[in-house]
Amino acid sequence: MEQMNDQQLWTLFLQGDQQAYHDIYALYYQNLYSYGLRKVNEPELVRDCIQDLFVNLWSGRKNLNSTDNIKYYLLASLKNLLIRAATQNTRWQGIDADTLNQFQLEFNLESEYIRKENMSLQAKALMDALDQLTPRQKEVLYLRYFEELSFEEIADLLDISVRAVYKLGYRAIDALKLILNLPKSDILMLLATYRIEISLSAGHFLR
Repeated sequence: MEQMNDQQLWTLFLQGDQQAYHDIYALYYQNLYSYGLRKVNEPELVRDCIQDLFVNLWSGRKNLNSTDNIKYYLLASLKNLLIRAATQNTRWQGIDADTLNQFQLEFNLESEYIRKENMSLQAKALMDALDQLTPRQKEVLYLRYFEELSFEEIADLLDISVRAVYKLGYRAIDALKLILNLPKSDILMLLATYRIEISLSAGHFLR
């Protein structure tokens, strides 16, 4: 059976198809949890906001618009819920704007994949280089190369101009080139190589 694209899956969900709803949850929960933890390292808060997000989705589905990128829609919704929870819920009032503007990007150097490929030194060098970027540069790289959002979607999500996204991305890549002493093509290959590792490590290896 041919796999449905995002627009088809979302349309079924809007029509009240419970299987489509569960499929969306299964497909994108890890992306949401990973992104949420990188925005604010509070696992319980992130899980609560994801739960609220999906409850709101189902109850308000008749008022939602169509989309051809479910991941982007969910990430944007989660970000708004995290901000609202941190600013309006007394339980999380210790989380301020500076905390929400931070972004952590780390991966598991002890993973079976890296050990098997004997790439731990390369992985460590990449992680050290990423740690030297600004939080906003990290977030742009993460959304562009790991979540594969468009520049326009990133701009909307971060509430900045598309031009600013381009500038942040270019400066981040230039910084990595300088730190690692590698050409851009090699930097992009490294980012692609460790995409799975970075995505799956959230919640276990964040500082």
